Amino acid sequence: MNDVEEVRTERMATGGEAVARLADGRVVFVHGAVPDEVVRVQLTTSKKRWARADLVEVVEPGPARAPLLCDHALSGECGGCDWLHVAPRDAQSFKVDIVTDQLLRLGKIEAPTVTHDPAAPGRRVTARCSVVDGRLGYRGRRSNDRFVAESCQALHPDLEAVMLEGRFEGCDEVTLRLGAGTGERIAVIHDGASDAQLTVPEGVLVVDANDPGTSAYTTEVAGRPWQVSALSFFQTSDAGAETLVAAVRDALGEGEGPVLDLYAGGGLLGGGAAPERIATAVESNAHAVRDARHNLPGVEVIEARVEQWMPTKTYAAVVADPARAGLGADGVGVVNATGADELVLVSCDPASLGRDTGLLREAGWRHEGSVVVDMFPDTSRIEVVTAFRRG
Repeated sequence: MNDVEEVRTERMATGGEAVARLADGRVVFVHGAVPDEVVRVQLTTSKKRWARADLVEVVEPGPARAPLLCDHALSGECGGCDWLHVAPRDAQSFKVDIVTDQLLRLGKIEAPTVTHDPAAPGRRVTARCSVVDGRLGYRGRRSNDRFVAESCQALHPDLEAVMLEGRFEGCDEVTLRLGAGTGERIAVIHDGASDAQLTVPEGVLVVDANDPGTSAYTTEVAGRPWQVSALSFFQTSDAGAETLVAAVRDALGEGEGPVLDLYAGGGLLGGGAAPERIATAVESNAHAVRDARHNLPGVEVIEARVEQWMPTKTYAAVVADPARAGLGADGVGVVNATGADELVLVSCDPASLGRDTGLLREAGWRHEGSVVVDMFPDTSRIEVVTAFRRG
């Protein structure tokens, strides 16, 4: 598809692309553009009502455009930091606008309150890397094409050192993890050959994803240590984790009574934001359950899928951090069955937040406000902490 056309962009879409209009009136989503600029684009997808395009040339730069400071982004080979070309202050504003739009359109909330947390984002303390000739790198955007990374400004320096110095001959993918405050480092090998030849910096623990055992590292958030198993989920950056816990704590306010943590992971959000109130945590991942039982002594930790579990007692408040798809109707049903009057919902997708808000509104919950937390700087990914009250 070689169609090239000049367009003027209007705004940012939920997926992180700029929105413009083609000469035939169709909406086109332009990767690599910012609002209010004239660009030449090449269509990559063409449908009856819309199209998708890559940026070919910036004819008139928009006010939100920032210089690309990463060689891999300049070359176009890296698909990671898709908003490196967006000025940070404008990126914050765009994310607030995107969340507001989803709450209006999907959540049917009139004039929703959406703010942006001012805390500075940190660098990544976890990254899944591809292996090319034994060296670590990443994949291209929406592609299986791999490249060797010569640097990565998104990574914490202690992990960047593993990326640059490590050698992983015979491996396909490697996840790097770092304990904030402790400096512990893990390299998790995915689909490594039995005769893989590995070289890592001193102090890095190598773990086989097929047989991780009880391998874990320790990270420090909210003034205390947390055990994180090699295959457990944890937040992407240490500063982001601190900000997220603080946002959940603020959303809970000064309330009293027991707190239920749904999709609890290792217990960070409930245990970090309400350590004196958390009574029960529900999580389906066995590795994370083991972490939660270690991190939350005295708390009832239940290994179960949230959507297939029903509470047998009442709670004053619920903290929920579901996967990208959100709570959905089943998750909202579980929340309703808790008897709680307060809900703090952590969403990693604005559209799922909008849908969940609509379901909660229909079930009698009121949207109290949303805070955008910049867990993923230089990307279009959005994390939101939202407070709901019943009634």
